[in-house]
Amino acid sequence: AKVWKNGKELYDLTDGSKGAVAYSVFVVGGDVYSSGFEDNGTNWVAKVWKNDKELYELTDGSNDAIAKSVFVAEDKVYTAGYDGGVAKLWKNKSATDLTDGSKGASANSVFVAGSNVYTAGDDGFVVKVWKKGSEHLVLTNGSNNASAYSVFVVGEDVYTAGYESNGTYNVAKVWKNKKEIFHTDGTKDAYAYSVYVVGDDVYVAGKEGKVAKVWKNKEELYELADKGYAQSIVVHNGDVYVAGYETEGSNDVAKVWKNGKELYSLADKSQAFSIFITEN
Repeated sequence: AKVWKNGKELYDLTDGSKGAVAYSVFVVGGDVYSSGFEDNGTNWVAKVWKNDKELYELTDGSNDAIAKSVFVAEDKVYTAGYDGGVAKLWKNKSATDLTDGSKGASANSVFVAGSNVYTAGDDGFVVKVWKKGSEHLVLTNGSNNASAYSVFVVGEDVYTAGYESNGTYNVAKVWKNKKEIFHTDGTKDAYAYSVYVVGDDVYVAGKEGKVAKVWKNKEELYELADKGYAQSIVVHNGDVYVAGYETEGSNDVAKVWKNGKELYSLADKSQAFSIFITEN
């Protein structure tokens, strides 16, 4: 598990002796928080790191668990993920079960807006958004496989990105509150991995077929890679930054794109899942 800053490796979070992934990064002041997992030899243990040190383990290692998303607000660290088949929200080290464990479930994204904590994911392939740990929005009916990967909140509006199967292909989708506001045409597998809203503009990063893409207000804005994944998007001062990876030959190469052009190639045999912009 690694963190890069401006295209250069900032530090290793783990020593490489066990499998590990950092899925999310969030910067506050001079501190860099990351969340993910590290294998304990039997199962995946959900973890949070602060700078280059492990801050704490969120799970005891008795089940596979991943901390998919981290958000820091008012000195509190909020983390979303799963432990076994239960979608979880952690506030610091204290866990709230979002689902009852009767179906496989995962919380994949967390966003804090004022005193409200929003979490998005799936419960038995039903796309859901939770608010303060309670079910807030149910976006699909469970008749098709579906999940949410990203949630972004502006005022009272909740934007959720993910996918829903049409029975043949997975269709990338974005919902604003309960209304579907974007979808791909359903002729090939597609996923919306990240959503970012600036004013009236809704930016989405994901993939369609094998192509990593960015959409703006329902229209394709950029094709980033013929074979790749656009995993995370941030818009800063009018510039569109995306982190993900491109398959080159038999290897994945972690990359950052700016306004549709490759900005950094981070490392061979690697993948980037999250991007955060700070002016520090």
